[in-house]
Amino acid sequence: MKAVDLLVTIIREHAPEDIWQDSPLIGYRMLGNTNRGEIGETFVRRYLAQHGFSVANGKRTSLTDLRIGSFRFEVKTASLGANHTFQFNHVRLDRAYGYLLCLGICPHEVVFNMWRKGAVAESRAGTLVRMAEGQAVTCKLTKKLDDMMDIAELPEFVRVALAENSG
Repeated sequence: MKAVDLLVTIIREHAPEDIWQDSPLIGYRMLGNTNRGEIGETFVRRYLAQHGFSVANGKRTSLTDLRIGSFRFEVKTASLGANHTFQFNHVRLDRAYGYLLCLGICPHEVVFNMWRKGAVAESRAGTLVRMAEGQAVTCKLTKKLDDMMDIAELPEFVRVALAENSG
């Protein structure tokens, strides 16, 4: 057996199962983090537009990722890891938004969850962990796949959030 073939065999023996093998969404995993975020924001805007919402913002320089009417959403996107969790990075509480919307990209489905900013600040969305020691501006939020919902439910969740905050 050639040295490279032997090494390939040993790597396969030690590698965890690749849940992304044969996934139609594998291209997402190949992108850099900035592109992943832009794709997530663009997806949410277009998906909600397909469901009758008038959605604005979404430029890299905007203070908020998306806006429906006067209501602001911060969008964080992550892909499913082998341990069936998502790590949503750079969650910030110093930005002006009403809801944190977390978009999860799985090998064969898209999921989400969303929380009021106040619930995120009070750790009711989960524990926020600082991204780097000594700073308190950006945090990460880890969520299990079981904590997320099918993307088909997103339009109704947004309608309810807007109705609750329109009065």
